[in-house]
Amino acid sequence: MKYISLKNKYLRILLIILIAIATTGLFAGVSYVALYQTEFYHHSIWTFLGPSDNRFHMMRIEGLYQSILHHNYFPLVNMSFMEGLGYISNIFYSDFLIYPAAFLRLMGFTPAQTIVRFYLLLNFLTFTVSFLCFFKVSKKYWNSLVFSFVYTLANYRLHDMLFRHDLGEIGAFVFLPIAVLGIYEIFYGERKRNWLFLAFGMTGIIYSHAISPILVAILIVLVMLCQIPELRVHPKRLLSLIWAAVASGLLSIGYFLPMLEQLKHTTLRLTESKSILPTGADNLVDYFHWSIDNVINKPNIGIVLLLAGLAALVSMGKIENKAVKHFAGIGAIMFICGSKIFPWVMLNKTPFKMIQYPWRFDMIATILLAIFVASDPLHLLKGNLVKAALIVFVTLLAISASYRMVNSMSTAMVPYSEYDKASPFSIGGGQEYLPDGADIVPLEAEPQIPTIKAGKKAKITNFKRVDTKMTFNFKHAKKTVISVPVIAYYGFQSKESTGNVSKLTMNKKNNGLGEVTVSGNGKVVIDYYETHVQKTARHFSFWALVVLVIGAILSMFNFKWSKFKPWAIEMKNKLSEKKAVKSEKSEPKDVPESEDTQESKETEESEIKEKSKKTDDSKNDDSEDKQVKE
Repeated sequence: MKYISLKNKYLRILLIILIAIATTGLFAGVSYVALYQTEFYHHSIWTFLGPSDNRFHMMRIEGLYQSILHHNYFPLVNMSFMEGLGYISNIFYSDFLIYPAAFLRLMGFTPAQTIVRFYLLLNFLTFTVSFLCFFKVSKKYWNSLVFSFVYTLANYRLHDMLFRHDLGEIGAFVFLPIAVLGIYEIFYGERKRNWLFLAFGMTGIIYSHAISPILVAILIVLVMLCQIPELRVHPKRLLSLIWAAVASGLLSIGYFLPMLEQLKHTTLRLTESKSILPTGADNLVDYFHWSIDNVINKPNIGIVLLLAGLAALVSMGKIENKAVKHFAGIGAIMFICGSKIFPWVMLNKTPFKMIQYPWRFDMIATILLAIFVASDPLHLLKGNLVKAALIVFVTLLAISASYRMVNSMSTAMVPYSEYDKASPFSIGGGQEYLPDGADIVPLEAEPQIPTIKAGKKAKITNFKRVDTKMTFNFKHAKKTVISVPVIAYYGFQSKESTGNVSKLTMNKKNNGLGEVTVSGNGKVVIDYYETHVQKTARHFSFWALVVLVIGAILSMFNFKWSKFKPWAIEMKNKLSEKKAVKSEKSEPKDVPESEDTQESKETEESEIKEKSKKTDDSKNDDSEDKQVKE
């Protein structure tokens, strides 16, 4: 019997391994199938360059790749933009997510080959992470599989990936299930240990896409309002939320502080842009039509999640699971409020204007309604066969949507060879990170060499530019104002220059380009120097990550500091005893003499007395002899 049970144990382990391999293969296969029409068919990429961010994000990858080649592993300015003028998108759009793509470029893949492989990786990661997060709570394989497919192949996510090519939001989709798992654990589940999920998930979203954390924060507030009765009974749940917020804040200091520092010293178009919240919203009827038609060239949640939202609203009273009920209700409300029904004009002059487009709430609606579908609170998915059929149906809908989008505008198919050509002035539709008043059109016509703007004519020679550094020599100058081909963001300096060279300044009337004033002969050296705030923030976030990872590993093994308290007290006592012994040895003490020592001393004294007595006797004898002779 013992042998049989051991054998069964090994069989169970083998079965788990086989299921894991099969599931991994399934995710990889569907990841490829979902991208085939738009990224692989005829070696072309479907990229509509009007509202698409494809070129912008490809240039971000290219800039990071070029910086790594020059041993600048954490660049703060992307010098591939605008043919070397530089664009400080890295501070506002973290490079954290695109390092794998940059490594693909380092491996020798072309830009087109890199982006399609990177999309494959993002699809696979989204499948895997969403599956594992749902499985942690449900412990049901097929339900977790349903959730991963409904979530990863959702219309809004495919709209982000295949139509808008928004790498930031696509990356946020990878970390969103981790953050929602943390929210669930804090407000409905085991709060003590699992608040780290929210901390790590929120941090990943922050480093992927600056706008998405606002949406998650709104979700947290709505869940708190739903759970007020529970929070009154167990207020320590709020303490776990605070811990998660503090941990995420510490991990994100490396992102937020450099951004705030740059905004303090440089006025960008980002801060001066007008809100588009009211105009960015669409009619709710249009959202319904786009979802039912299963299109991905418009923002919508798709037919499956639309039906799920309607079912949730109609049968809210029948849902027994409190978390599923709250999530489904919030998801349906967010879908509706993402339209013009909500009075967005009221928030036009508030910090919420950073959301830009109300239909971004479809991201939150997607994951919450996908949880509702996979949890199956209405018991509609009876049996694994029905769940498998739903998975196949969702996959076919995704293939159909991408096929119809490609055929509706086949002219947008760009061959790999054409896509590989750089587009350095594709800095995004909003051009948010240009200095206020700068215009992309005159910057395109700007000569990529230093030019004299005022003062005595001087001779400029030996101009060189490598990554963020540029150098050139000057002769016979007298208060000569030279415009240099770089946007003078805060951090660019001329402090290593030789000769009479002024500080680098930004000329706002010349589209933010840098200027120096020189006299005599010398050499101008301009480079970007990491500020003290940037260095400190990056190191602080790194060590915060190290501490939290160690803490997470210890919690996995049920580590408790209380177990080591007796050991710590014992070690403390031993140390104090050793110190006491050392202090006793260092102090001089009166040591009592032994009997042998006393006897030897007495013998010595008696011998000395006898010798002295003999000496006295001899002296007396001599004196007596002298007297007799006399």
